[in-house]
Amino acid sequence: VLPVGGVTAKVEAAIKSGIKEIIIPEANAEDLVLDKTQLDKIKIHKASRIKDVLRISMNKRKSKKILSKF
Repeated sequence: VLPVGGVTAKVEAAIKSGIKEIIIPEANAEDLVLDKTQLDKIKIHKASRIKDVLRISMNKRKSKKILSKF
């Protein structure tokens, strides 16, 4: 999972859209600048590998089956 540009703006847009959880590249974690009010509105997951993204985004049963292939 590679870094993306404008991660703060992307997360702010997600918050405004009502999204409650988001996955960002681990490499962007230090770039993210949000205040406490914003952080209280969204759960931020960090991923450094595609396995992390799959584990976070899928239910446990599906993710175990898919992750066994990696």
